[in-house]
Amino acid sequence: MTLCSRMRWFLFVLLGLSLSCGCANRFTAKADLDSTAWMQTSHEYRALTLGAFSVARRNLDDALRDPTWTALDSQTPATDAEARLLSSRPVAVILDIDETVLSSLPYQAWLVKNDECFTPGSWNAWVMEASAKAIPGALEFVRYAWAREVTVFYVSNRAHQGELDLNENGRFESVEQRVQLKPFTISNLVTEGFLPQDRVSNERSVLLRGTVGQDGKVLDGWDSADKSTRRASISSDYRIALIMGDDLNDFIHLQGPTLAVAEATELSATRWGHSWIMLPNPIYGSWERSLYEYQATPSESDKFEAKLESLHSWR
Repeated sequence: MTLCSRMRWFLFVLLGLSLSCGCANRFTAKADLDSTAWMQTSHEYRALTLGAFSVARRNLDDALRDPTWTALDSQTPATDAEARLLSSRPVAVILDIDETVLSSLPYQAWLVKNDECFTPGSWNAWVMEASAKAIPGALEFVRYAWAREVTVFYVSNRAHQGELDLNENGRFESVEQRVQLKPFTISNLVTEGFLPQDRVSNERSVLLRGTVGQDGKVLDGWDSADKSTRRASISSDYRIALIMGDDLNDFIHLQGPTLAVAEATELSATRWGHSWIMLPNPIYGSWERSLYEYQATPSESDKFEAKLESLHSWR
C-alpha cells in the first residue's frame, strides 16, 4: 500500500469513527466553511450578484420591447393568435427567495460555527426571526421592475407551515407541528423593501411549498419541491419575462436521473443569461443532491464518499 493510499484509508477510518461517535454534524458543518466564508465576505460574490441583476435589468427591457418574449416553453406562441394573447397579458418576473433576494448566510454560518447539521426546526426558527438581509443588487432590480409596471412573484421552497421546537425540549409536540411560517417570510420581504407592490397582494406575491387553499388543504401540486405547478399558476395570467434563482430547480424539474437533468439543462442552453438568470450558491442545492442521486436521507459518510468520487483529479 502506497503512502497516499494509507493516508486515504486513515482518513476514512477517522471519518467512520467520528460518525459512529455522533460527530457527523461536525464534519458536515466544517465542510461548508470555505463556501460560507466566500459568500459572506468576498468581493467576488458581490460582483457576481450585482452582475446578474444588471443583466436582468437589460434583459427585462428587451422583454418589454418584444411582446412574444417569455421565460416559459409552455408560453412560447406557435400561432399569431397565441402571440396576440401572450402580448395582451401583463408582464411578470419570478424570483426565488433564499440566496436570490434574501441571504440565509447567517443561518449557514451558525451551522458551521456550532457544528450543526441542517434541521427543519432550526431552519424554521431562522425563518421566524425574519431577519435575512437583501442580496446585493436584488432590491434595485425589483424596484426597476416595478417602475416599468412589471409584477414580481417570489416562488420559494420555504414551507408554508412547519415544525418548530418552541420549548426547546428536542421534540415536536402536536401543538408545535403546524406553525404558520409564511407571515414571517412576507414580513422579512416587507422589511427589506421587496413588498408590498401595487398590482398584487403580499399573499399572492409569495408562493411557498405546501401552500394551503381556502378549503384548508394543500393546493394540488404545491406540496412538492418541484415549482412547475406554481410557475404555471402565474403564467395563466401573466407573461413571464424572466426567472431568477440559485438552483436548477428554480428553472426546471429535477426529480429524475442525473443524465435527464443534464439533457434538460443542455436543451435549455439558449435561455441561460437570457430569460433565465442563475446566481451562485456553492453551499447547498440540487447540485449536491445529484451527487448521491437524490437519496432521501443519505448518511454523512455516503455524502462524503459521493463527493470525493465525483472529483476529476490530476493524478
